[in-house]
Amino acid sequence: MQQSMLLCNGVQTHIVTEGRWVEEGLAPDGRKDIVIVIPGNPGVPAFYEGFIKSLKTKLPTETPVWIVGHAGHVLPPKHLQISIPDTSTGKHFYDLKGQLEHKAQFIKQYVPPDARIHLVGHSIGSWFTLNLLKDDTIASKVVRCYLLFPTVERMVESTNGKFYTGFVTRVAPLLIFLAWMFTFFPLILRVFLIRAFGTFYGIPSRSTKAVLQLVNPVVLRNVFMLANDEMRYVNELDHDVVSNHADKLWFYYGSKDQWTPIKYYEELREKHPNVQAILCKRGFYHSFVLSSDKEMGEMVGELINTTML
Repeated sequence: MQQSMLLCNGVQTHIVTEGRWVEEGLAPDGRKDIVIVIPGNPGVPAFYEGFIKSLKTKLPTETPVWIVGHAGHVLPPKHLQISIPDTSTGKHFYDLKGQLEHKAQFIKQYVPPDARIHLVGHSIGSWFTLNLLKDDTIASKVVRCYLLFPTVERMVESTNGKFYTGFVTRVAPLLIFLAWMFTFFPLILRVFLIRAFGTFYGIPSRSTKAVLQLVNPVVLRNVFMLANDEMRYVNELDHDVVSNHADKLWFYYGSKDQWTPIKYYEELREKHPNVQAILCKRGFYHSFVLSSDKEMGEMVGELINTTML
């Protein structure tokens, strides 16, 4: 596994790969497939490391898996002496529209022109994935899209959406302040607190690094900015995109997902009977990366493997 910061759409971006590194291109004598994972919110790639490790075991050796972190959701390490645009003046980099453009620019800048792209979107990453298909240049390279626990419509009407708008938005400034205070603690104390907190809230110790990257005032401000836009703009499902690319879409809904009620799955099946949509029967949670990353990775990897030439 390799990771680094790459400049994308004006923002230093955290990229994690399993297999060949982004700038190495494709294997000269192998398949032309690339798997790109677009995370949910927060878009911290470290949360997905176990997922892509498991996914990669089901793919040909030469097929790389790349996670593209969201702009501003991981800060560059201090020793690199590089920065990202300030949130107050660079809002357009970090809002919903900016994050979509960020993913489009990554594909256009770093994916080889002859590549066959397999997109894996989780949560709001599924919304980004659907909207990337509106770009004909990108859509022509995409073999298939795997939309996991897809928040692609009516987010504010969901149980978690109502909780977010009614409570979380009110305490967000306090959380950002506490994150600022947290940065002054010694690293050993921060790690201890994260692991202690995780014991009670289902955050495994393997996610400690990801939580450390997340609990930062700059990062949280960008996370909340994106979440606010999700509540405001992710409304009706884009039925035209679903219809036009039905053969490329695979939806996976949770049976107890507080972001995507089962009725969203049922309505999708009714309106688009030719689209593959699955309702989870294995009890996976929306935040599968915390508890079922290995199982989800194997399942998605097997599906992708069947579409390779």
